[in-house]
Amino acid sequence: MDQTFIKDLLVRGIIGISERERSQKQDILINMVLFGDISKAGQSDAIEDCINYRTVAKKTIAYVERAARYTVEALASDLARLCLEEPGVEGVRIRVEKPGAVRFAQSVGVEIERFHPTGQQRRHQAYISLGSNIAPRQNLIQAVQLLRQAVSVNAMSSVWESEAVGSAGPRFMNATAWISTDLDAVSLKEQVLRSIEEKLGRVRSEDKYAPRTIDLDILVFDEKVLDDGLWKQDFLAIPTAELRPDLLEEQTGRNLGEIAQSLKSHSSAVVVPDLDLNNV
Repeated sequence: MDQTFIKDLLVRGIIGISERERSQKQDILINMVLFGDISKAGQSDAIEDCINYRTVAKKTIAYVERAARYTVEALASDLARLCLEEPGVEGVRIRVEKPGAVRFAQSVGVEIERFHPTGQQRRHQAYISLGSNIAPRQNLIQAVQLLRQAVSVNAMSSVWESEAVGSAGPRFMNATAWISTDLDAVSLKEQVLRSIEEKLGRVRSEDKYAPRTIDLDILVFDEKVLDDGLWKQDFLAIPTAELRPDLLEEQTGRNLGEIAQSLKSHSSAVVVPDLDLNNV
């Protein structure tokens, strides 16, 4: 089977069991071989027919920076699962190493192979915005906990606080969740997101700027942007750019990282340092 590889991807993240390892990030070295038929790309010379190794790399970085796993075995298994959710990837060989983890050894780690089960439906990946300006800390934590019961939450962005849009209401806290799910976009919205909003007391009114306990919306589903506000609103762009800075706006050719950086220059958004939704 054809192979696409990512070599010596160096990421800093939390991994290990000791107090020192849990308190500070360390180097994690990742090598991947993605198995999949690339003959169509070879004939068409079209980027859309290729296995998108750039996206795989960006998602790997975002995951490792936030996962805080205890073992390289668990981290390798997580990354293999995420790779197999990518279009065109039928199998993956992945090596995860901790350089300098053992005295006199250059590195220690594991190497695993995983393949997409024949006939099994490939899972969807999506980016979900979360916002609250009524007891926001409590409601964001509860929303993430409920989200984890319904889907796989791969990583959470930082929480950002900013002024309410369109009103003089309380300041909002916003974050973005990167998830995997077997549900399609409509079912995800109606069966999961709306259900969480109802459980947390969301009241919808004619005033679209009214304060709310929680607001959950799909920003991106299987690499398709569903909410154009992602390119314009600081409270959407800035958190999401932490997870997917490489997302491209077709009209301008700019990526989300560049757009978020531009929005920050005239935004009231500030990160909330003592609220980490990856650990709830």
